[in-house]
Amino acid sequence: MSRQTFNEFLAGAIGGLAGLTVGHPMDTVKVVMQSSSRNLTFKEATDSILETGLRRFFTGLAIPFYSYGFINAVVFTAYKESLSIFDATGQSPFANAMAGAISGAVQLIPAVPVEVIKIRQQSIASHPGEKQLTARKCIHTILRMQGFTGFYSGTIIQAFRDIPGLTAYFYAYSESIKIGKHIGLSTFWSAFIGGAISGALSWCVSMPFDVIKTRQQVGNGITITNVLNTLLKEKSYKIFFRGFNVVITRAFVVNACTFAVYETVYEHLKKY
Repeated sequence: MSRQTFNEFLAGAIGGLAGLTVGHPMDTVKVVMQSSSRNLTFKEATDSILETGLRRFFTGLAIPFYSYGFINAVVFTAYKESLSIFDATGQSPFANAMAGAISGAVQLIPAVPVEVIKIRQQSIASHPGEKQLTARKCIHTILRMQGFTGFYSGTIIQAFRDIPGLTAYFYAYSESIKIGKHIGLSTFWSAFIGGAISGALSWCVSMPFDVIKTRQQVGNGITITNVLNTLLKEKSYKIFFRGFNVVITRAFVVNACTFAVYETVYEHLKKY
C-alpha cells in the first residue's frame, strides 16, 4: 500500500467514525419509522424510543462503530484510486461520478452484513417490552435461521441504493468543492458545505430504495417482491419517502462532518 493510499484510507476511517457518532440517533429514528407497519411521524417514532430509554437511540451502534470506519475507508480509497485512473487531475465531473459508482459497488462487500445486523437491532428499539437485542445474539439468530447468506439479505436493493447514491454523492461533492475554492472558502468550509449538499442530494436519489431495503433486511428471508407488494397495498407513493425529513437532516449533519474531518485529516497526513 502506497503512502498516499494509506493516507486516504486512514482519513476516510476517521471521517466515517466522526459522521457515525453524530448521526446514529437519527438513523435509529429513521429505521423505526421505515420498519413500522404504521405511518409514524418523527415525533411518534422519537417518543416510542424514549419510552424504552434514552440508550435505545444508540441501539445497533456497536457493530457499525467497529466496522464503519473501515467501510468508509474503503469508500474513499476506492473513489480516489478509481478517480486517478479516469482522470489524474480529478476535475472531470464524469470521472468523479464514475469513481463514485465504483466505490459504491466495492463497499457493498463489508457494508451489507453491517446494515443487516444494525437494522435488526434498531427495528426493536421502540418496543417497550422487548429486551435490547445484542449484536452477538443477532448474529447467532441470523446464522441459525438463514445461514451465512442471511448476512447478505437485501444486497441487490442495497446496490440500487448505494451505487446511484454514491455516484450523485461524489459528483455533487467535487462540484461543490470547486465552487467553494472559487469563492475563497477554506478547505474545511468547502468540505463542510460540499459534504452537506452532496449528502442530501445522494439521499434524494436513493431514498425509495432505502425504504425497501430496510423492510427486506428486517425480515427473515423476505423477498423484494414481498416487500413491494406490502408497500403498494398502502396505495401511496409517500411510503417510499417515509422518514425523509429525518434522512435529509441526518445527511446534512453526517456528511458535512464526515467530509470536513476527512479533508482536514488528509491534508494533515500529507505533511508527513
